[in-house]
Amino acid sequence: MHIFTEFLTLPPLITLGVDALRLLLAFALGLFIVTIYQWTHTKVPQKSFADTLIILCMLISVVMVIIGDSIARAFSLVGALSIIRFRTAVQDPRDIAFVFYALAIGMAVGAGNPSVAVLATFLIGIIIFGMHRWHLRFGDNNEFSLEFCLPPNPAAETVYRAVFEKHLVYERLLEKRIKRTGLVELTFRVKLAEPDDWIAFFNALSEIENVTDVKLDKE
Repeated sequence: MHIFTEFLTLPPLITLGVDALRLLLAFALGLFIVTIYQWTHTKVPQKSFADTLIILCMLISVVMVIIGDSIARAFSLVGALSIIRFRTAVQDPRDIAFVFYALAIGMAVGAGNPSVAVLATFLIGIIIFGMHRWHLRFGDNNEFSLEFCLPPNPAAETVYRAVFEKHLVYERLLEKRIKRTGLVELTFRVKLAEPDDWIAFFNALSEIENVTDVKLDKE
């Protein structure tokens, strides 16, 4: 009974309330970060990555509260977190920037600087959105994201070269993976020599034998 009475004393309740407000603030700011990410992402955003940004923002705020001013706790947490291995490869450097975006805001909230966290969240978000609109208005209109599938045969990966050489001035392989069906899925970022030739490029690629599931999206 004595322990229960001490738990209900005013200072612990105040501390608990402050910590709860920090978590709620981290959640709200993480939600704003995800909104900016979804508005400015060129492809359909992955729900798992969007959820991860919110969770990271909240978790880092908790970590900062736990560390406080203790250097020993900081080194202990670094050692504990170092055993975690992430197997998901991030293909877009922009996604890495958003991860650091969420981490930085979570750190600011957890360190007890809510004004810095709020200001940085909205200011950085507005700048990112402005950059996105600038690229849409003044950027190149002939860059695309290209995906298609091939059979698991090394010789099959050369059948599209002629079409690439005819229509493209730039290509970069972003990802190569094996699907459950056994097909090899390739993801490219490509730039057409002529922006209006995207239909001809798509049709020429689709007509190649063994090339399936062709997808061409605007960057």
